[in-house]
Amino acid sequence: METLVAVGGGAAGMSASSRARRLKPDMEIVVFESTKMVSHAPCGIPYFVEGLFNDENLFMTYTPQFFEEKRKIHVKTNTKVTEIDFDSRIVYGESREGKIKAEYDYLVISTGAIPRKIPVEDGNDRIFYAHHPANAVELRERLWSLNTIAIVGGGILGIEMAEALTHIGKKVILIHRSKYLLNKTIDTELGNIITQRVSKDAEVRLNESVETIKEGGRLIVTDKGKYQVDGTIIAIGVAPNVELVKDKIKLGETGAIKVDDHMRTNYREVYSAGDNTESVNIITKKPAWVPFAPVANKMGYVAGSNIGGHEMRFPGVVNTQITKYKEFYIGRVGLQEDEARLHGFKPISATISGKTRARYYPDAKDIHVKIIADENTKRILGAQIVGGEEVLGRIDMMAAAIMKGFTIEDTFFIEMGYLPAISRVWDPVIVAIRQLMKDE
Repeated sequence: METLVAVGGGAAGMSASSRARRLKPDMEIVVFESTKMVSHAPCGIPYFVEGLFNDENLFMTYTPQFFEEKRKIHVKTNTKVTEIDFDSRIVYGESREGKIKAEYDYLVISTGAIPRKIPVEDGNDRIFYAHHPANAVELRERLWSLNTIAIVGGGILGIEMAEALTHIGKKVILIHRSKYLLNKTIDTELGNIITQRVSKDAEVRLNESVETIKEGGRLIVTDKGKYQVDGTIIAIGVAPNVELVKDKIKLGETGAIKVDDHMRTNYREVYSAGDNTESVNIITKKPAWVPFAPVANKMGYVAGSNIGGHEMRFPGVVNTQITKYKEFYIGRVGLQEDEARLHGFKPISATISGKTRARYYPDAKDIHVKIIADENTKRILGAQIVGGEEVLGRIDMMAAAIMKGFTIEDTFFIEMGYLPAISRVWDPVIVAIRQLMKDE
């Protein structure tokens, strides 16, 4: 009987295991997870901190018991894998019951990502990372007991935590080293809109770099000053969690595990999927690392399909992201304008502001759209949308267009739906596209 071992029970690990189980009903499948949760959703942590839900089990799409009983997948939680012998195909680890050892025919490495850190002095008892839902209860209890909280990093997690904490009445100091928030997600035109909105609720410090954190997280020292706070959240991004295998498995240019389009590593029977895994950007054809749950799930599905004997290829990524701050939804896909230039394109762009509903329909929301294309090929390279509603559907549409290589004119002729309550005859996306057509 063949055996599949998955190291890591997050989105990719459980997706791979479930897909392999469907295709090979008799396969022995074991998942080792270092925490108490599997199939978990870290994206929900800010909403838990905000108090929108209280049951930590809701972080899991399915429980370990579900996988055991319904899918016959043996889930070993609170079990840390300490070593993998790739030549002998053996996984070693330890749990509360003692040391473990498992042989495999197929292996899926799905160890996810780890938060990036900042140099600290004098301990870290008031330094927090909103990274894993297994720690969310303790995180919320600690944060709720504080009054003034610093957030270091103005990316997606930074503004989501700012939203959560200001909503429950905390004073927030948001320190960001760039000139506007979400600079790695959207360009200046739209980034300034979000920066101004966040600044209404929090003290936003831009163009400022943290040099060190002292007093266990109570004193922030930057290149421009010092801030005395009750605690500090570090939200400066994540890195691929490859510590377990970095000297044995080939890594890619991004620092994540290099795989082929079947999700295989340099060992034919070893697959990698999820936030620890490198992909390819469909637009640039260059290595890319996109640590988001939808990508991780699909990577796992592809790995499980190939392990199960059903050949499947992962096509790559276009980096679709969406977040929110208070009344604004913020989406992007593809390349930002500077990224496009960096990769050798000649970008042209159009940015428009409009409304989400017909003029006569009440409660229309503001919406801002930027579309980026290549001047030479007219291919769409990127899209960014900030608005009060209907952002997700539009950004998903643009993701499909970019994945399939649509030109400006192709996108203009997408037959979009129209209803006065949720759109206009000339959709804001098409209005922006029409602006680009003027350059032709």
